[in-house]
Amino acid sequence: MISPIQNLLKTHRMKKYYCWVVLACLFLMYMASNGIALNTFNLYLPEFAKAFKVDIAKATGLAATLYLVLALPLPFVGRMLERFPARSLILTGAVGATGALFLFATARSFETVRLFTLLYPICLSLVGLLTSMYVINNWFVRYRGLATGILLMASSVGPAVFAPLVGQWIKELGWETAALYQALICSAMILIPALLVVSHPSKVGTFADGIEGTVGRQPQSDPMERSRIFRSAVRSSDFYLLAFVTAALWFSIAGFIQNQRNYQADLQLDVAQSGLLQGLFFFCGLLGKLLFGWLGDRFEARRIMLLSVANMVIGCVLLYLSLDDKTFMAPCAVVFGIGYSGTFTMIQLYIISLFGGASYGTILGILSFIDTLAASMGVAVLGSMRKAGGSYHGAFGWMIALTLASLAATYYINLRATRKGQASNPVR
Repeated sequence: MISPIQNLLKTHRMKKYYCWVVLACLFLMYMASNGIALNTFNLYLPEFAKAFKVDIAKATGLAATLYLVLALPLPFVGRMLERFPARSLILTGAVGATGALFLFATARSFETVRLFTLLYPICLSLVGLLTSMYVINNWFVRYRGLATGILLMASSVGPAVFAPLVGQWIKELGWETAALYQALICSAMILIPALLVVSHPSKVGTFADGIEGTVGRQPQSDPMERSRIFRSAVRSSDFYLLAFVTAALWFSIAGFIQNQRNYQADLQLDVAQSGLLQGLFFFCGLLGKLLFGWLGDRFEARRIMLLSVANMVIGCVLLYLSLDDKTFMAPCAVVFGIGYSGTFTMIQLYIISLFGGASYGTILGILSFIDTLAASMGVAVLGSMRKAGGSYHGAFGWMIALTLASLAATYYINLRATRKGQASNPVR
């Protein structure tokens, strides 16, 4: 497919704008694979409990399995990105994800749905956020923050548009028909754009940002040099502090998103009402990703990261308050939506600002493994705490504690960076 793309780029005008074509393709793929298929999965969980006669904790465990299995291949995918073209991994993942979605659409037993939660995340690891961010950092330099924010908006656009639709389909047509509609839409949005993605602008004779002479990330060809840089990175305390921050935040983010329907059911909302509230939540997430991506291009990533985590803390407090007062539900959806999306965006920019060198793919893969594993734990732990305590008070209290700890760790990383800067630039 490279030859037809090269033909498309014969004119200077097309070369200038192909970076945005790549971004649009990644956006559609991520919107379908994560934003729709993954982020609306929680709407099906109570339906599985009823249809397959299992308790809600067991049904919620399916979402935890999705995140757990998604985490496992990520370090290997990160290494593969430094050895093989990202395009090859994306095409492989796109075909596999499509097959898994149709398996889900035709599932008529709990075991088949469980098989989907094993197969789909393996394919998603090849076509999802890790590979997309790798390609973004090859294609963008000046507009990297904006491009990251736009890409990550996809995981909010998907559920903002489709959560109300899926909720309505489940209510009126049944979960089986809803899953079939979803599989048809998502497959088209994953497969077709995957054919147009190019790993690096140099592959088609163009430049990063569409600006002549601008070069995106260049993969390090020397394995010894990659190994040296990687060892240096993992010896840094910043690596472990950042790992804690991303893990704690994703424990809270994914834990809430996949328990969102159960939390809303506890507050007497039906599936259609949940779909509408989740639509608001993800719409605000869309705005937050664009806003923080824009801020990330104009200010130091570490300062905007601190702001995004503080926003997340406030969202968690409102979430806790909503358990006893429903009037906090809509404000929580707004603030938490902006907060989670802000941290989501800034984590990506924060990682590349700290570890964007030759071993970026490997480091991103390891950190993605850690935060996705934490996401799986968050889904399972929050659901188990709800079952044990009869409400989400304890679970949401833990979310407040973890986000506060993340805020403190982020502040400490930033303080260390400031001191290093002052040491390397003494006042004369």
